[in-house]
Amino acid sequence: MDVTPAMLTAAAGEARGGQARLLLADCHQLPLGPGVVDGIFTAGLLDHLPDPVAALREWGRVTAPGGSLLLFLPSGRAEHAARHGRPLGPDDPLDESNLPTVLESSGWSLDRYEDLPAYFLARAVRAC
Repeated sequence: MDVTPAMLTAAAGEARGGQARLLLADCHQLPLGPGVVDGIFTAGLLDHLPDPVAALREWGRVTAPGGSLLLFLPSGRAEHAARHGRPLGPDDPLDESNLPTVLESSGWSLDRYEDLPAYFLARAVRAC
């Protein structure tokens, strides 16, 4: 899913449609019913959203109880921030001191947090 047709065209060109469908949508307003997905995977997205908590709530709405959320960066948070020309600050939603609260306020429970130089991965489970 992406909000831009160009990204979906690029994904289709890479044969990334496979067994899944590509969907043009805003991640804050998904055209899906409640609890219809088992998991959500994002790559480099949450810290770019204007309202991360609203997005997490919406992802929770469409995820079945016990479903998983994976927040991924192909580098550590520090490198990711530097690449986007911003410092890591205390308001970063992916910061280990912020993320559990942000997730819990939107119906998720953090059960894994890895911020390594090579990648960042946080896994949360949808509350039942």
